[in-house]
Amino acid sequence: MMENHETIIVTENETLWEIHRQPAGCPHCKRIFLVEESKLGGLCPYCYQGSLEPQPARLRSKEPERIMPFNINRKQVQSEVDHFVSGVWIKPTDFQSQNLMQRMTPVYWPMWLVDSDVNGHWQMEAGFDYQVESTKESFSGGQWQSKKQIENRIRWEPRVGQIQSHFDNIVTPALEDHKTRLKQTGIYPIENAKPFDQQYLESAIIEVPDLPPENAWPLAKSQAEKRAARLCAKAAGAGHARHFALKANYDGKNWTQLLLPLLTSYYLDDNGHPQVIILNGDTGKISGSRLASQKKGFRIAGIIAAIAGVLLMIALFSLILSSLVPALMQVAALMSILGIGVGITAIIPAIWPWQWNRQQAKSSGMRGDLEK
Repeated sequence: MMENHETIIVTENETLWEIHRQPAGCPHCKRIFLVEESKLGGLCPYCYQGSLEPQPARLRSKEPERIMPFNINRKQVQSEVDHFVSGVWIKPTDFQSQNLMQRMTPVYWPMWLVDSDVNGHWQMEAGFDYQVESTKESFSGGQWQSKKQIENRIRWEPRVGQIQSHFDNIVTPALEDHKTRLKQTGIYPIENAKPFDQQYLESAIIEVPDLPPENAWPLAKSQAEKRAARLCAKAAGAGHARHFALKANYDGKNWTQLLLPLLTSYYLDDNGHPQVIILNGDTGKISGSRLASQKKGFRIAGIIAAIAGVLLMIALFSLILSSLVPALMQVAALMSILGIGVGITAIIPAIWPWQWNRQQAKSSGMRGDLEK
């Protein structure tokens, strides 16, 4: 990949890369996608609060270079979703496996790949492994004993030199919220990516980068320097390197994309707000807020409290009638104990959803991240 491809504006109803998709944006979360015409007007696959509307998009003219196809089948997705849902005791009515599966949307999200020539000077401390033989003395059995031992050490020596190389496919973020996305999906085995072929896309939506190459370059540069450090250490015959410094020019930069697979879905919480679920399309890692239903908790607590009230009423009537039928005194005592016990258990479903949701809020910034 040597030729450079500049950014172009793709207008509404215009397709790119011969993949029969056109640009569309979400007015709620401001993300932009390439979608099939049939998906226009549908819900945004990230926030599920805005509808996808045709709009222009700024894109690189060259099609993506690499793509990681979906590596999980429907049975695996179902298993992950079932496990995800089953962990919540008192769930919102809409928080059901079948709902999440029906709403599942395949999406490809981008990372940049950049090629660059590297020409410059470097310096570092090169580390060379060597071994030192010593003797350890110990007193045992009434006498001194000597035992040889080998200690591995590193000898550090200064090295300087020149580098003239070309690095292909330096991977760098293409989204402003790249770190958040990786937190949600987990790491992808990028080495398994394949050359781009539109057959892998099927019906998936493609997310458009919002971090332009000129802003992503500082991150790519740091990756290039790490590669250069490894290359220079190898050239010096060293097994280790530290304090590496590089003064170089980076020429002939060429940018393309790597597309990574994920699945999104949602359920509605007590207030009717969508709670988004994200699943890594390669590893199957699933993440999202698993909220309990406070309304259901109060409803269950109310039913239990009503039962407790009935038991206490029986206890009261039995106590009143015990003057006529002494045997009812025992019934009154038993109903009182049962009523109080049942009444105390009503506290559990009333408090548990609040405690659970509080833990979820601490451990997951999902909703806030997706609504930025």
